[in-house]
This record gives sequence, structure tokens and C-alpha cells, in this order.
Amino acid sequence: MFVVRGTSCSLTAICAAVLLLSSPVAAEESFRVLSPAGAGRHPAVLLVPGCSGFVATNGVNLYEARATELQQAGYAVVFVDYLGRRMQGNCAHVLQTEVSADVLEAAAWIRSQPGIDARRIAVIGWSYGGGGVLAALKAMPPDPPIAKAVMYYPVCRGAVPWTTNTAALLLLGEKDDIAFPRLCDAVVNGVPPDRLRTITYANARHGFDMRGFPVRAEQPPGSPGYNDEAATSSWATVLDFLR
Repeated sequence: MFVVRGTSCSLTAICAAVLLLSSPVAAEESFRVLSPAGAGRHPAVLLVPGCSGFVATNGVNLYEARATELQQAGYAVVFVDYLGRRMQGNCAHVLQTEVSADVLEAAAWIRSQPGIDARRIAVIGWSYGGGGVLAALKAMPPDPPIAKAVMYYPVCRGAVPWTTNTAALLLLGEKDDIAFPRLCDAVVNGVPPDRLRTITYANARHGFDMRGFPVRAEQPPGSPGYNDEAATSSWATVLDFLR
């Protein structure tokens, strides 16, 4: 079971490439990009990982699986590796404002590339990456480079409402004891429901879509866990939202 606030919003194999992007972090940094097959202008999705980056959990790499599925569905997929750019193994020494800056930079860059539909740039962030997406929403310019944003169980500490027209989807776990859902209240209550849809999944923990987790894992500072019902339902909602 889950609780829904607001209404959904919508806008109207395969090759991989590595493209270079100038960065304030280093003279040259690369964003890994999966390019869809076929001619024409394609929508793009930025992926922003949790605190451990684009790594597998107990042998299962959710990010790779999601990226491949999106690529096959016709999206260009950009990996926003905020840890790799700073040569960090986890998010302990990376500020959310830095994640936000990387998200906005990648969005503005991919938006300008040939073969990309500049009106259909979206982002999906998980956990700490989701918190970075929230920060990016607040920092976006009046002409936002991101049309849609998805946040899986984001770190909402310090997050505040945004005023741009970006449509957003917030996916929370009722039993999340790592990124407490109540910390998202300022955003949930401050952004109009026509711009933000919030779904809270019952009995779902932090990382509820990470198939590498058991149903409950003891992993201080909390207990993440996989929930098949929440994982399946949330991803179907995300795919519908991105269309």
C-alpha cells in the first residue's frame, strides 16, 4: 500500500559513448553517456547515485540496470558521478551544493548537444543524490534546464521549496530510518501539488528499490532493505512520469 499526494505531471542493441565536459573540479572531466539507437532528437535522463556512488550492492547494480532500460526506451542517459569527479569513495566529504552544481552543469550541457530534445531533460536521484537534486531544484535559473525530477528516498535535511516549473516526483519509504521522511515536510508542504507528487510506500525502508539488499539489513546508521512491491510500483510510476 502507499499514500499519494498531488497529481502526476507529464510533458509531451545500443551504443555507449564517453563525452568530455569542462568542469570547475578539474580541467577535463568525463560524463559517461549511454546513447539510444535511432535518428531524431531524444529525451535525456541524468542519474545521480546515493552516497556510495555507481556501485553494485551485493553484486547487483541497480543503476546499470535502470540506465540500460532507459536507453532501450529511447533516452540518452547521463551518469552524474559527483564522487568520481572528486576522487571520493563516498559522500562524507561532498557537499549537497556540489552535487547540485554537478547536476545543473550536466543538465545544461546535455541540453545543448545535438540529437537531444532540450525540452525533455529529466533527472533521477537516489538518497544523497536525491538530496542533491532537491538542492538543484532550488538553485535552478528561471529558464530551468531540467523539466522533470525524481527523488528516491532523498536526504531532505536542509531542503527547501523551489519556485521553478519543474515537475517533481518524491518517492519515500514509510520505515526509512536513514533519510527520515519527516525531514521532507518543508518541501512536501511548500511546493504546490501540481508541481510535486509525493508517494510514501508502507513498510518500505531506505533503499527499497535496491535489489541487492535483503528485506532488512543492519547497516549503521540505520536499516535499509529491499521491498519488491515498492520497487516495482515506484519504477512503473517513474517510467510513466518521464513520458
